[in-house]
Amino acid sequence: MMKKAFFIVALISLVGIIEVIGQKAPIKFGNVDIADLEMTVYDGDSSAPAVILCDYGYWSLSDYQFRRIVRYKVLTPEGLDYANKVYPGAESTQIRGRTYNLENGEIIEEKLKSESIFKERVYEDYYRLRVAMPNVKVGSVFEIEFTSQGIPDVWKFQQEIPVKWSELILPESQYIDFRKNFFGYLPLALNTSDHWIAKDMPAFKEEPYTNSIENYINKFEFDILSVHFPGYYREYTTDWNAVARRLTESDYFGGTINAALYLNALSKSIQDSDSTELGRLKAAYRAVKKIKWDEQESLWPTTTTLMSIYNKEIGNSAEINIILVNLLRKLDIPAHPVVMSTRSNGLLPAYSASMNKLNYVIAYAKIGETVYLLDATEEIAPFGLLPIRCLNGQGRIINKEISAPVTLKTDKKDKSTEMYNLNLTDDLSLVGTYSSSKSEYGAYNFRKDYKSFNGKDEFIEYNENVNPGLTINSCEIENIDSIDYPIKEKYEIELKNQVYSIDDKIYINPMLHNQLKENPFKADERKYPIDFAYCRDNTYIIKIKIPEGYTATELPANVKIELPNKGAKVIYQATTINNEVSITYKFVISQEVFLFDQYPFLKEFYNQIIKKHAEPIILSKI
Repeated sequence: MMKKAFFIVALISLVGIIEVIGQKAPIKFGNVDIADLEMTVYDGDSSAPAVILCDYGYWSLSDYQFRRIVRYKVLTPEGLDYANKVYPGAESTQIRGRTYNLENGEIIEEKLKSESIFKERVYEDYYRLRVAMPNVKVGSVFEIEFTSQGIPDVWKFQQEIPVKWSELILPESQYIDFRKNFFGYLPLALNTSDHWIAKDMPAFKEEPYTNSIENYINKFEFDILSVHFPGYYREYTTDWNAVARRLTESDYFGGTINAALYLNALSKSIQDSDSTELGRLKAAYRAVKKIKWDEQESLWPTTTTLMSIYNKEIGNSAEINIILVNLLRKLDIPAHPVVMSTRSNGLLPAYSASMNKLNYVIAYAKIGETVYLLDATEEIAPFGLLPIRCLNGQGRIINKEISAPVTLKTDKKDKSTEMYNLNLTDDLSLVGTYSSSKSEYGAYNFRKDYKSFNGKDEFIEYNENVNPGLTINSCEIENIDSIDYPIKEKYEIELKNQVYSIDDKIYINPMLHNQLKENPFKADERKYPIDFAYCRDNTYIIKIKIPEGYTATELPANVKIELPNKGAKVIYQATTINNEVSITYKFVISQEVFLFDQYPFLKEFYNQIIKKHAEPIILSKI
C-alpha cells in the first residue's frame, strides 16, 4: 500500500525541490539478457520454481514518484503462479509489463494489455492491483514496472523464491520524515542511509510453527512520521497517539464509530431479554455474527455508513467488529476498537508506531475488571475464543484519539480426550469403538475442518482415505452447531494393517493412526522463535482386548519426557490387566512461544516422542 497523502506531495513539489538520483540503474525496462532466457536452472538454488532476476526501486525527489521494476524468470510449472499476482497500490498507479520468450534463437516480446490489469478498491485510495502477465510459460522472462506517488510501505530483499539482485534508493527529504524498520538475519551487500543492495538472496524456507515469514525475511518497512514545509505541518505516525488521531479523524474509521441509529431495535431487544452485562455482551456477540464475513482482513471499512453493511449482512473484518463496538456502546458496555496486525501480516513493531502494519480490527469490551477481546467474523468461534490469526503479539486500543497496548494472546487451549476400545480378532483386525471430546481450540479446529466437507458421508470417506486400513461403520457427532459446547464423537470402527505376526508373536503399535513418524523440526538450527499460537492438552487412551491363547510379554516402557523449562511434556503409561492392554498417553504444550535457543531441546523432545511411538506391544502364545 502506497502512502495516501498525495495532495501534500503535490504541494511540496511546488516549493521547487529538484534532485536527481545519479546512480546507474541495475536494470532497464525492455532490455532483457538472452542468457536469462536460456537459463533452465538457477545456479543458486536448483530447486527454485522461479527466480527474481532483479528488483529495483527508487524514489525521485524531483517529482516524488516511486518507480519499481521487477523481473522474473520462470523455471518450472509451479513458477507460473508468479505471473498472476496481486500488488498493493493506488488508483493512479501506472503499470506496464512485458513477457519475453526465446523462439528459434530470437527474443519474442509481448506487452501487458490494460485489460489484464485489474484494480480493486479496498478503501479510500488503497487498491489491490491484480496483474496477469501474457503468454508466460516455463522458460519465460517477464517484467513489471510500477510508478506511484509517495514511498512504499515495504521493500522485501528476500522472498519465497531466490532474489538474484534487489536494490532500493530512498533519499532523505527535508519535507517528509519517515521511519525505516529493518528485519532479517542476512547481511546486505550495500547498506547506507539511503541506498541498499542485496545480492543472491536465498529463498526463505518456512519451517513448522512459524507465525509469519513477514517477521523474518530481509526487508524494510516504512512509515511516514510527518510532512512539513513552510506554513504546513502534519503528524502521521510519530507515535501511537498520532496514529489514533489519524484513525479517529478519518471518515472511514472514526466516522463509523457513532450512535448507529440502525442498531436501536436490536439493542432494545437485547436489553429486554437479559438484565446482566455479561448476558448482554454475549447476546450482542451472537447477534453481530449473523453478518457474514467476506474473508477480507482489513483495518478500514469500505464505506462510511455501516448501516448498509448491517442490512446486507456481509462485510469485512473492520466493518463487522466496529458494528459490534457500536452495539456494545448502545448497551452501555464500555467498548473500543482494537487495531492490530494478523499473524500472516507479521508482528507490530515493538518500539515504534506503524500505520501501514495495521490490517485488522477486533472489539475490546470491559465488565468490571474483566477484559474481553472479541472477533465476530467467525461463525464457529464461541464467545471468548479469538481466531488464530488474531493471536499475534500486541494490538492497540483506539479510544478518543488515544492508543493503549493490549496483549493478543489466549488462555484457551487445544483440549481433547480420545479413547479407543478395541478387540483383536483372529484375522489380526482391531474392531471396536473410538470416541472423543474436543473443546476450546480443539473443537474450533474440528468444526473448521468439518465445515469444509459436504456432509457426514464425505467426511467419513475422507478419513477412511487418509487412514489406510480404517473402516468407519457408524459415526455420531454431537454439538457440531452448538459452538459453546465440546464436540463429542463416537464411531464404530475396524482397523486393518495395524497388527502383524512374526512366528508365534503378534506386534501391535498402540498409537495406531496417531503415531508420530516424522519430526516437524528438521533443520539443524533455527534463527527465529517456534510459535504454537496456543497451548495443547491432549490425552489418548487405548484399550485393546487380547484374544484367548495370547499374553502380553512386552509393553512399551512407562516414561515421562519433559523439556528443561517444563514448557512441554509427554507422559506414557502402559498396563495390562487380565486380557486387556491399556495405554494412556498425554501430550502437553504449556508454552505458546519457544525462543530459538530452545530449538535443540524441542527438536530432541520430538525425536524422543517418535521413538516412543514406534514401540510395539508384543503378544506371545501362552
